[in-house]
Amino acid sequence: MARRSPHAGPDLARLQREFQDYVLQRDPAVLQRVRQTAPADRAARMQIYAEGYELRLLEALQTDYPGLSAIAGPEEFDALGRAYIAAHPSSFRNLRWYGERLSQFLESAPPWSDRPELAEMARFEWAMASSFDALDAACLSRDALVRIAPDSWPRLSFIVHPAVQRIELTTNVPAMWAAQSRGEAVPASDRGPATAWLLTRRDFQVRFRSMAPEEATAFDRLAARIDFAQWCSELGAAERAVELLNQWLADGALAGYALEPPPSPPAPLPQAGEGSNWR
Repeated sequence: MARRSPHAGPDLARLQREFQDYVLQRDPAVLQRVRQTAPADRAARMQIYAEGYELRLLEALQTDYPGLSAIAGPEEFDALGRAYIAAHPSSFRNLRWYGERLSQFLESAPPWSDRPELAEMARFEWAMASSFDALDAACLSRDALVRIAPDSWPRLSFIVHPAVQRIELTTNVPAMWAAQSRGEAVPASDRGPATAWLLTRRDFQVRFRSMAPEEATAFDRLAARIDFAQWCSELGAAERAVELLNQWLADGALAGYALEPPPSPPAPLPQAGEGSNWR
């Protein structure tokens, strides 16, 4: 049996690091370890691995961002994807999370930063994927709320469903995304005032709708876990509170509630002569 060299372990680790450095940074140190054979030289053969790495990451971005690919076009998506890969080498063992920073990259990297719909489409599609992949949880029902005693409602706070995502958009990317998902012509980009969007998940399907500023503020305050009495006071109308709660129950945006214990009664005052220091 051939004896194993005592240097095999460290040498293999060094080889792996050099191989990775070439794939990620085109560091040529590993080339001297590659056997030269015709017709392809060492660099050409290593380039196959480097290109394969980029193509796999591009494929992952394409899977996560079909809407972005549709509005950018194949060539532009390839260019922005390769630029993102160069700026953000993967540090994830799971490719699902690789594109997390793409929207921030597109916001700051020219020439794509001149097209706000690109960054917003990336943000919208990442929110959809996050909603779809969120933890499972039952949705709160009206029947559960009916069983709460009336005098307990002021101490109630609500728990938002794990699949809920809240984003602000200034362009019409939801309409653009919906059109490409149906195989229709994608409308031109249109920019306007910031609009709040609520994303929820029902039966393994992500749904989204816009919210008026008043509803968005009310939802954010409820999500902050303030008690129902304070929430109603800020909202200013009990009827509107009921209307909003019914809407969010129908959306599947709420997963449960918490009930703060009632305040403790005040301690009785000491009677004269009972533990008093008065003289």
